[in-house]
Amino acid sequence: MSKLPAPSSKAELCLLELLRRGKAGLHPLDVNIRDLTHANLLDEAGKFWSITLPTDMSLLRIRHGVRIADQPAPFTSVHGYKAMFKRYWLADLDAAKSAIGLLNSWRAKRGVEPLSSRDCNALLAAFQPEPQALGEVA
Repeated sequence: MSKLPAPSSKAELCLLELLRRGKAGLHPLDVNIRDLTHANLLDEAGKFWSITLPTDMSLLRIRHGVRIADQPAPFTSVHGYKAMFKRYWLADLDAAKSAIGLLNSWRAKRGVEPLSSRDCNALLAAFQPEPQALGEVA
């Protein structure tokens, strides 16, 4: 994928990260920060980070109509402490296509070229349905 200009909003950065991670999606521990210095380093590198991932997902769902799936992702620390998180991902190929459309509309509003066909195809590749084995076809 080619080098993309830095997104102008957290929503744009979050949506792009959902597309990049494909069906693996985002987990709060994947994108959490240790401190403000860590946040600034990630920000300078154009990396997505969040301490409010559930809120970020809700805003994308409610304000922008993005179809995001989630499922419980429990975590147990090395000391045995348990916490319940959720993992989030774009629901399917159609949701990924809609996400790209939304990204391109945001890019157009700020005067940036839309994602290239090559970039779109690279982002959508992770959402393609798995081919069925011959034995699974009815």
